[in-house]
Amino acid sequence: METLKEILNAIMKVYNENLDNDKKHQLLSTLWTKYYKLSEKLNIKLDEAYNLYLIGENESYIIYQEPERKEIDNKKLQIVLNHYNEIKNNEFKEGLTSEEIKVLLDYSIENARKAFDSLGINVKTNSLNGFCELGQALTIMPLENLGLEVTKNSATACFNYPFNHVFGTVTFPYQDNEKVIDKTYLIDSTYRQFFSTVRCNEGRYYTEEENTNLKVAPDPGYFITDIVFAKTLMKDGYIELTKENAKKYGEAFYKASITLKNIELLQNNDIDYYSNIILNSEDYKVNKNELEGLNTSFPKSNSKII
Repeated sequence: METLKEILNAIMKVYNENLDNDKKHQLLSTLWTKYYKLSEKLNIKLDEAYNLYLIGENESYIIYQEPERKEIDNKKLQIVLNHYNEIKNNEFKEGLTSEEIKVLLDYSIENARKAFDSLGINVKTNSLNGFCELGQALTIMPLENLGLEVTKNSATACFNYPFNHVFGTVTFPYQDNEKVIDKTYLIDSTYRQFFSTVRCNEGRYYTEEENTNLKVAPDPGYFITDIVFAKTLMKDGYIELTKENAKKYGEAFYKASITLKNIELLQNNDIDYYSNIILNSEDYKVNKNELEGLNTSFPKSNSKII
């Protein structure tokens, strides 16, 4: 039987190899699962394992998708902002088009990603683990400051997830043929953090989470079955909040809260994830000092576009 140190040496070897993401995930997932199971059996925890865990945060992902950086057309943005203010002043008797909504969402997400850049965080290579509170504020605040209806959500309140994660929603007035309807989007600019191999492997059932010492489950990415959904949210930072998408998002957090001894609860399909998201709203969790020097508003709209 391999020793714990031999497994860790094998993990380090994979870290140092030039492999594509899927191959690296496959090898590392197997090795980390082997390590955690043996560690629990022997009741031994090695400091080297924690150090390797930290090093491996950005090594590979169960589903790989880089965030897409959007080029914001400032002239087009101003046209959309002017139109939005017009329909707002007219009590939303007219709505926005899908293209206009996309412009506002792309600006909101890119606003957060530029802030991460300014803090020295490489959005392309970093999992963004630990940056959800800042990401939530920088994406939701500008939309809220426009006067749009938003929610500030936590995965704990919405899905009984035992660890800290925040996200949000925004609802737009949407022109649907001859009528104006609500169209809501889920916004999560740091969703990628839940797909890192070091936390998306079976072995996570057999070890304690590093910050809380709770033994729970692998991260939500381990339970995602719709790869297109996951990649879209990681790439864009937002996705329309339909009942189907709410379930795909929320169910993974719910399953990531179920311990091995309660594994039968994974099949609980009676949760209304959409209502849990849309009817829950809290305050921002970020310390306001962290927002100093960062942008929390859209550019002021102009009546004339040159």
